[in-house]
Amino acid sequence: GIEDCLAAGAMRATCVMTNMPECGAAVSLRKKFPQSSLGVHWNLTQGRPVLDPARVPSLVDGQGRFSASLRRQWLARRINAAELRAELRAQYGRFRELAGAADFWNTHQDVHVYPGLFQLFVEIGNALKIPAMRSHERVTLPLHGSASAYHLRHPSYWAKGYVIHRWSQRARADGVRLPDGRLYLPGYEAGSYIPEALFDRLDGRNVPGVIELVIHPSRELDPSLGGLTESRLREHKLFGDTRLVGKLEDKGIRVVGF
Repeated sequence: GIEDCLAAGAMRATCVMTNMPECGAAVSLRKKFPQSSLGVHWNLTQGRPVLDPARVPSLVDGQGRFSASLRRQWLARRINAAELRAELRAQYGRFRELAGAADFWNTHQDVHVYPGLFQLFVEIGNALKIPAMRSHERVTLPLHGSASAYHLRHPSYWAKGYVIHRWSQRARADGVRLPDGRLYLPGYEAGSYIPEALFDRLDGRNVPGVIELVIHPSRELDPSLGGLTESRLREHKLFGDTRLVGKLEDKGIRVVGF
């Protein structure tokens, strides 16, 4: 499903979890879609580490698998930061072996969007000379009403967005490239919108120049993909349509990668 959307040109970036068994597909992605960006999707919450579990005991359970509660463990100061850094380096080392240098980085389940972890991941991304990261700064476009009204109704959402904005500013000051914002769509079901119509709604607002839109397309339903099921099919249909790039260009929107 991802390859269909890359081929259609409406999606220009994807990422790879190198601790997963199908990570070898990164080789073919580079060859098939040289115009698209390929990133490392650091994973510390699912599957097994790239390193021997004995080398990263604070990251794994008794079966040598990652714990799903990394943030809670981090908050309780049970995570060894040196082990975390070593595993991130190992995952990126495997990525380089498969596909060369990454164009950007992100984390599985956005685990880095957390106090202390955000800064650690930015630090290691810079140390590994990965030039860009995914954005979590919020460009909010609710189904009903304005972004300001949504923020008033959801002050914790606004507060978290403000904190992420400050963290992102510091990352940019450290030389990291990020999109100017990421589109958040409260009230919309994933894939239930018309992409070009979303940008019509943004006209006349103080909108950043580069907006990231995250999708999870799939050709078929698969229980292993978690809670996102029907939405994956809808996104595949929308972004696998070869006509979409032209429709967006007619709106003055250029689809780019990292």
